[in-house]
Amino acid sequence: MIEFRSISAAAGSFRLDSISLKIPRGDCHVIVGPTGAGKTFLLETLIGLRSPESGAILLEGREITGFPPHKRQIAFVPQDTCLFPTMTVRDNILYGVRANGIEPTEVAPFLEHLVEFLRIGQLLDRWPQNLSGGEKQRVALARALVTKPVLLVLDEPFSAIDHSFREEIRRLLKSLLEEFRMTTLIVTHDHDEAFFLGNHISIMMDGRILQSGSRDDIYSYPRSFAAASFFGIKNVFPGKVLEITDTGVVLLWESVHQTVAVPCRCRHKYAAGQSVHFGIRPEAVYIMRADKRQEEKKNVFPGIITKIFLRGKMHTLLVEIGFETKIQIEIDIHDAAVRKMGLQEQMEIRISLEPKWIFLISE
Repeated sequence: MIEFRSISAAAGSFRLDSISLKIPRGDCHVIVGPTGAGKTFLLETLIGLRSPESGAILLEGREITGFPPHKRQIAFVPQDTCLFPTMTVRDNILYGVRANGIEPTEVAPFLEHLVEFLRIGQLLDRWPQNLSGGEKQRVALARALVTKPVLLVLDEPFSAIDHSFREEIRRLLKSLLEEFRMTTLIVTHDHDEAFFLGNHISIMMDGRILQSGSRDDIYSYPRSFAAASFFGIKNVFPGKVLEITDTGVVLLWESVHQTVAVPCRCRHKYAAGQSVHFGIRPEAVYIMRADKRQEEKKNVFPGIITKIFLRGKMHTLLVEIGFETKIQIEIDIHDAAVRKMGLQEQMEIRISLEPKWIFLISE
């Protein structure tokens, strides 16, 4: 297990602000955030390239805060892979083995397994400058894993790879992490990478961890405006708590003069009359034709489709609801569903905000 305990550090005017985080053994944890959030700074502190002002870093229960990088049992794969141009692929992979005083023959069976898994057997006698971006990434992964580190750390692992090969390397990395059950910490600015690779995810902005949780929790239930905005969720609206129930809260959506039921395990945090915001991801909004009977749904509102935008296999619909005050809701729906329902601009429909997918923001 890796643990950050209230890590604070500074570089010029930028600060890491009391970072606390636990990553269980065998877990793949992804820190996601915009450029300049402090993700790489935190990794450099973890691997020993920077010293924190306060706090502690523990690896498998042992504090390593003051250890030099080569004593931390952490393998680091930077953005540009940093392969040595004067060494063959084979010698690059074995560099850490030899630097630790280990005979290559001792790791030969494991190396053979790695080489086969990563499909780099044909590259072993080649030079790094003759490799593609994806091939360099696979070699860098082999070099990192061959010493069997306690922790694998990757900084923006796909940023230097051509887009056409990126998905292939993502899948390979995910399969590799599942195969070797390596405790892994990845940082990225890419939402898709984070949700594809991470079992658990942390959102980082301005040197702080805003939210940590399971992949599903982070995806569906951001707990701040900053997190919702970072994920591009535009369906966030003001409301007021009307009632606390046994299973959640009932909100008044003042703009449309209707109530919204929200199941909530932390309903004790709220009080009647409290102003909050609620939101929902665009793909979690259910669409019904106004002229057809449908199964009974909760949080149903009439609306009009004002715009339809095609995005590959998906469509984004802008739907206007409300009477005196018009509210716009963004909905993502598959092309096949648009065709089946015959959805068109200016069509009257009904929408349902599925209660279990609504998130609350109380800040």
